[in-house]
Amino acid sequence: MSEEPRAKDCLEGNEGQKFAKNNLVQVQVDDVNWRVLHRNPKTGEYWEESFPESELHGGGPPVFKKISEEEAKRKFDMS
Repeated sequence: MSEEPRAKDCLEGNEGQKFAKNNLVQVQVDDVNWRVLHRNPKTGEYWEESFPESELHGGGPPVFKKISEEEAKRKFDMS
């Protein structure tokens, strides 16, 4: 039986993209602030994808950070 790898609270670049592809669903896109809200349907955890290196082409490698439901609601204006 294969065991799902346990994620850290913050994943960058290819590691984050692989985790997102295998575990997360996109919930909302914030085009103004260059961030995306994802949710893990198995655990209910929210993850924010951002591009903090704005000086690089395309914002640099993505960073995936686990955030609380309250923070997700506040940052993404969810009711």
